[in-house]
Amino acid sequence: MCTVSYLPGQSGFILTSSRDEKITRPIARLSDPVMIHDREVTFPQDPLGQGTWIASSCTRTVCLLNGAFKAHRPKPPYKHSRGLVVLDAFDYFSPQNFAENYNFNGLEPFTLLLFEIGELLVLRWDGHKLFISEKDASQKHIWSSATLYSPDIIRKRREWFNHWISSTDELSLGSIRKFHLTAGDGDPENAIRMRRDNLYETVSLTSVVRSGTEMEMIYEDLIYSETTYKTLSQSYVSN
Repeated sequence: MCTVSYLPGQSGFILTSSRDEKITRPIARLSDPVMIHDREVTFPQDPLGQGTWIASSCTRTVCLLNGAFKAHRPKPPYKHSRGLVVLDAFDYFSPQNFAENYNFNGLEPFTLLLFEIGELLVLRWDGHKLFISEKDASQKHIWSSATLYSPDIIRKRREWFNHWISSTDELSLGSIRKFHLTAGDGDPENAIRMRRDNLYETVSLTSVVRSGTEMEMIYEDLIYSETTYKTLSQSYVSN
């Protein structure tokens, strides 16, 4: 699932995630902030796995995409939902500490994006080995799930993103959310807002806006056209 874009800013960033899921999956809801290892964290909670695909505190944001480098054949049973890994990442002192000490064995392949004050870490778990890479947090990025999109389609989507960057007048929250809702070439199966075989579609759009010591999460349920906002300020995060 998921297409994720990242736009850096002077004092933060805008991270936006399109959730591509089975239309039969239960609807997620944006949670009230919860305490995880002395951090207030907010996230849309998946009723099925009790985890999430995107969560944020004032200092750390974690985002999940299914699959690592290529599509894989599921081999259940797995230890637990990949969505719980997103929340587990807040139990660690730093993203690097999480990558070095978390037990990934028994989990289905995934890609995890971890953002923390000038740092962007990408973890890819292929079911056997963890691959860690650092990305330039001052540059713009886009990722697409390897389970739903072939390498050729992923490249094409990156081209749409780069064209949008070069042709838009303002890289704002409104403009990137519009990109997530409208970008494509007429093929609904691979558009950024996708629909495939009456089975999968983009069911929600979530943005994390980080500015200084504040974080706002905007969660839009595209099925029921409902939008929810949550704001966290470092001033009331327990240390």
